[in-house]
Amino acid sequence: MKRAITYDQTIDIGYIYLLPVGIGTIKETIELDVNECVNVDIDKEGRVAGLELFAEETKVLKHAPVYEDELSLRFTDQEVLSTYHLSGIEFLFSTPDHEGLIGFTIVDPLRYNIKKKTRKNRFEWSKRFFQTIVSLH
Repeated sequence: MKRAITYDQTIDIGYIYLLPVGIGTIKETIELDVNECVNVDIDKEGRVAGLELFAEETKVLKHAPVYEDELSLRFTDQEVLSTYHLSGIEFLFSTPDHEGLIGFTIVDPLRYNIKKKTRKNRFEWSKRFFQTIVSLH
């Protein structure tokens, strides 16, 4: 799933949509317990719909993600030195004191309507990908 990411440099605020835009209704916005520069929008089903980043935490949004798939997003390849769990999401930080958000992983995919890839599904995807590459040459 490709995620929408916005960044307004004039007011230094960014937003990462974890759920597709327009899916779900925001029930509440909370400040992340361990980092006051990360607000989390929670939908009526208790899922994290998006993250609003302020101040120092917006710096990561100036870079294109280095890794993204259905379950995770990483903005840098820095070592993860602390994590925080909320609503089936593991937030990844580059400092031991939960600063420097560098990405997240969805650790409860069923809650986010993401089907785990089975071995057969991965094989079929790999086979289609390989066939595409071969046909291009």
